[in-house]
Amino acid sequence: MLPPAENPPITVEETHLSFGEVISLSMQNLIAFVSSQRPWLEFLALGSMDRPTSFSSAVSRSKLNLHQFLVNYSLVTVASVTLFLVSDPTALVTVASFAIMWLLLCFCRDHPLVLYGRHASDRVIFFGLIVGSLWGLWLTHCFLSLVLGIVTGVLLCLVHAVLRNPDDLFVQEDQVVVPSNFLHWS
Repeated sequence: MLPPAENPPITVEETHLSFGEVISLSMQNLIAFVSSQRPWLEFLALGSMDRPTSFSSAVSRSKLNLHQFLVNYSLVTVASVTLFLVSDPTALVTVASFAIMWLLLCFCRDHPLVLYGRHASDRVIFFGLIVGSLWGLWLTHCFLSLVLGIVTGVLLCLVHAVLRNPDDLFVQEDQVVVPSNFLHWS
């Protein structure tokens, strides 16, 4: 029997970023996400709108269009929510501040979060953001406007995804799925 191997302790490289550097990294990540959108003229091509012939055709169209235009649909939904929240500036500022916190603390963070010399786990961050977001929505009474904005944006995106014929879409090389012969018996 071999003696147990001694593993060196795992250390996390301490990186202290200033607030400006965190904002800069977050903006770079957000710009990289938004730059992956399809052109708006291709998204709004009226010549490629028609009614699907069957339910299965509508489902396949919506899957392909949701995959191809995910960023565009996200921006349409955000615009819809913003339009519904414009009537209440307090709610707009609250939702915008929580959206910025979600972006900074969850989606655009490339390094572990250190608070008072301790690493905060992702669970603690998610729990704090969820509780804080719900508290902010309850406090400003904007929950109904937010839900109406999200539902309207999602319905607009689904109608577009079903009506847009994806036959004229060009597939990028990195999005090509190569069929495998895993289940082929010949």
